[in-house]
Amino acid sequence: MYMSRIRLQPNASENKDFWRSLGNTYQVHRLLWSLFADDPQRNRDFLYHCENTKGLPTFYSVSERIPEDEGGMWQIESKHYEPTLHVDQKLSFSLCANPIRTKRDGEGKQHRHDVVMNAKNQLKQEGVSRGKWPSEAEIVQEQGFEWLARKGEQYGFSVGEHEVRADGYRQERFYKAKGKHHVNISTVDFTGLLTVTDPARFQNALYRGIGPAKSFGCGLMMVRRPLI
Repeated sequence: MYMSRIRLQPNASENKDFWRSLGNTYQVHRLLWSLFADDPQRNRDFLYHCENTKGLPTFYSVSERIPEDEGGMWQIESKHYEPTLHVDQKLSFSLCANPIRTKRDGEGKQHRHDVVMNAKNQLKQEGVSRGKWPSEAEIVQEQGFEWLARKGEQYGFSVGEHEVRADGYRQERFYKAKGKHHVNISTVDFTGLLTVTDPARFQNALYRGIGPAKSFGCGLMMVRRPLI
């Protein structure tokens, strides 16, 4: 596997066509796919995460192949990515994720709900008056942590309630395929400390991602040794 840092060339920030290409999450998705577009039939084999650095985007990707830029717009730095992991290892992490709950309706059909809206709907159903609701930040923290803790059981890590911050809740709706289909995504930013419980499963999570919406910049967990 490879870890890549993808940044704009110094002279590309003034390219108007580039800034038009970043109109929404779907356009960013298409932009990143273009760096891995060696075969139109290829399935996605990479994860990516976007950060803003001094107002400019920096992308990080984990992939089976090194990304290639045919347009000369990007600086791409890649290296082999094989993290050394062991049981009880402490790591700092950051993650942008699409935390959801899946529920079945009366007909047995599955429906996805983001965990924050699901919690708000439960409060409504329970008849709790708005004035007694927790703040949105409190709901994001509580529901986000619970979701991440469950994912940890699945993916070989554990987290402590007071060692994780969940914030930056965002909702986005955009259209793909020339406006014929719309996508709704809710994201939460996680940062904190984790403990590795199963190195093999955790490595798979680092390579394959956590949660849904991976095609749209979610699921890539960035880890490093904690600064203690």
